[in-house]
Amino acid sequence: MLFVPRPNVIDNDAGFSVEMLGRTGLRYVENAKAVRIDSEVLAGPNGLAIYSSSITHWDPPHSAEAIDEETKRRIVENIRAAFCFRGFDIEVLQVQDSPPVPSSNKP
Repeated sequence: MLFVPRPNVIDNDAGFSVEMLGRTGLRYVENAKAVRIDSEVLAGPNGLAIYSSSITHWDPPHSAEAIDEETKRRIVENIRAAFCFRGFDIEVLQVQDSPPVPSSNKP
């Protein structure tokens, strides 16, 4: 069951929590492991965009442990459930490396 123990935190008795860290980040915790996820607050029906490409490794002291695709999907779905509980939807964005911008050769 989801509940709100304090402002900006959504907990679940199944063992995870989501904390908004401001306008551009959130902290996801499960089983004593945490990961900071890049995000941004949106106007409109999608209250939050999260960048799934930032979900790569757990924070220290578990930083040597990579987050696999199955775990990443579970994290995203848990975050989606938490925000749905609060009446918001999320948009999941996968940011790819952008091509280099050519430099100008003007003197």
